[in-house]
Amino acid sequence: MDRAAFQIFHPAVPAVLFAGIIVMAMFSLEPHLVLSSLAFALLFALVTQGVKAALDKLRWQMPLLVLVCIINPLFSARGTKLLVKLGPFPVYAESIAFGLVMGALLVSVLMWIENMAYLVGRDEVLMLGGGALPTIALMLSMTLHLAPQLISRAATVRTALQATTSRKRAAGRDGAGERRRRTGGRLDTARVRVMDALMSWALEDSIERGDAMRARGWGAAAHRSSYDPHPFRTRDLLALSLLAGLIVLSAFSVHDIVAGWNFYPAMTGTAPAWSFAAPLALFAAPLAIICAERIRWEGGA
Repeated sequence: MDRAAFQIFHPAVPAVLFAGIIVMAMFSLEPHLVLSSLAFALLFALVTQGVKAALDKLRWQMPLLVLVCIINPLFSARGTKLLVKLGPFPVYAESIAFGLVMGALLVSVLMWIENMAYLVGRDEVLMLGGGALPTIALMLSMTLHLAPQLISRAATVRTALQATTSRKRAAGRDGAGERRRRTGGRLDTARVRVMDALMSWALEDSIERGDAMRARGWGAAAHRSSYDPHPFRTRDLLALSLLAGLIVLSAFSVHDIVAGWNFYPAMTGTAPAWSFAAPLALFAAPLAIICAERIRWEGGA
C-alpha cells in the first residue's frame, strides 16, 4: 500500500522528491531544521516499515551521533559557556551543541537515504538512468543487490567455519588457526578463510553474470531498446513542477535560516518563523502522501 502511493506517478517523481529532501537535509545546519528533518525521517520509517525496523536502523546510527557530539568539543573548543575543563581541553556548551546538531544531521541524512531505498527500488533506478547512463545504472542496480548478498554469504561462511571448528574441538583436533590465535599469532586464519571463500564465490558469480549478460545481448548494439512500464503523463509533469517549486523555495529558506544562525561565540538566530514553512512542507511531503493513500484505501474499504 505504501509503495502504491508513489506508483501512481512516474518513478522520477519520488526520486526527485527524496533527492530534494536529502540535499536540503545535508545543508540544514540549524537546530530546528535538523530536528524537523530527523523527526519526519523517523516518523516515515515508523509508519512505513514498523517500529522494529526503524529502531534497528537507529541501533547503529545513534552511536554516530554520540561519537560526533563527544569528539567535536575536543577539536573545536569555542564558545562562551564553559561547562567543564578536562585537563588542557575546555568543554563549552556551544561546542557540544554543534556536535549534537552535526551528528543529528548525519543520522537524518542516512535515514532519508534508507527511506528512499525503501520506496525507489532497483528496477526504478535502472529505468531512470538506463537510457542516458546504462552502464552506471546497471552498476548501481547490481551494487544494491550484491552488497546485501555478500553480507549474507559472509554470515553463511562464518557459520560453516564455526561448525567445523566445533567438530574439531569435540574430536580433540584444533586447527592451526585456533592454535595461532591461542599463542598470539598475527594471522587470523578464520577471517582469511572467510575472505577467501567470499572472493572465490564473487569471482565465480562474476563469470556467470558476464556469460548471462552476453547471452542476453548486452553491448551488442550502440543504443539498446527497453520497455518502459511507466509512461510519463500530465500528472507527472504537474507533480514535478510543484516539487521543483517547493524544492527551490526550500533552498532559499534553508539558506536564509542557516545564514542567520550562529553557533559561535553564542547560539543565536535571526530567521523568522514563517521561513521554516517550505522546508517543513518538503520534509513532511512523503509522510503526507503515505497517510493520504492509507486514508483513501480505508475510506474505499
